[in-house]
Amino acid sequence: MKRRHLLAAAVVAAIPQSGGAQAFPERPIRFIVPYAPGGSTDTSARIVSEKLAAVLGQPVIVENKPGGGTIIGTEIVAKAKPDGHTILLTPAALIANAAFGVAVPYDVEKDLVPVVGFVDLPILLAASNGAPFKTVAELLAWPKENPGKTISYASAGIGALTHLWGEYVKAKTGLPLEHVGYKGSAEALRDVIAGHVPLFFDVLVPTATAIRAGQLRGLAVATTQRSELLPDVPTVAEAGLPGTEGTIPFGISVPGGTPAAVVMKLNTAFNEALDDAPIRRKLLELGFIPVGGAPQAYLAVVTTEIAKWRKVIKDSKIPAPT
Repeated sequence: MKRRHLLAAAVVAAIPQSGGAQAFPERPIRFIVPYAPGGSTDTSARIVSEKLAAVLGQPVIVENKPGGGTIIGTEIVAKAKPDGHTILLTPAALIANAAFGVAVPYDVEKDLVPVVGFVDLPILLAASNGAPFKTVAELLAWPKENPGKTISYASAGIGALTHLWGEYVKAKTGLPLEHVGYKGSAEALRDVIAGHVPLFFDVLVPTATAIRAGQLRGLAVATTQRSELLPDVPTVAEAGLPGTEGTIPFGISVPGGTPAAVVMKLNTAFNEALDDAPIRRKLLELGFIPVGGAPQAYLAVVTTEIAKWRKVIKDSKIPAPT
């Protein structure tokens, strides 16, 4: 992804222009979610869609289009008519795919225009109850007491952003971490709870539930403030891992060529929905951090994250996921 090209596109999209938005929306809006129904990401879209419909004056219909590692749903929007009536819950996988250079059936630079940052999903570090360390401080001290030994950690799979974050922490700290990839977070969670793998780099939900139930030990949340779901778990800075903050960012995008005025009308509507107190509360209860802001702000996150993870991939020699 060429950052200068994307930045220019977002700046143009963010400039209000006359015409194009007066009649928008003229019909129901398709809100494409590239995940299966029932998950927390799908739920977040449905929570916001109700308020969005009220603000825009048209129904907002959430359509689940899972498959292909979110590529199928993303392609539907990338190739849709650019009139604002088809919008995408932009997955974090878009960032991972770009960082790895994965071939996709659309041009990210031309076929998608950023609208707004949607929600961030915090990453966390957890340990099995039988692990030989109960805190980050003990984890950092463990290699000195056990020279030559490695520490296995689980993630949702090779190439997942949680895996990349694990390698990022490894590079920052020098910990002798060894990755164990799984086919999804649920499978990894089971093995960590069972004590087969001592460490777990995962997202806040649903792992927070296992921590609250006493099945795992929360070591740190990779945010600048403690999570309301895990108020007793320190942030990475508090725990002794400053500079390793990380979240899984989700945004909203529309097809390339969508009129700038329509982009801004959608941006305003999403910001109003995300600022709504009851909606914010529901999203926080799901473990998400509502974002909002200008199109340029979301674009800046995407370009920064791609560059960050591309370096981690190169330095750690992580193979592209298959």
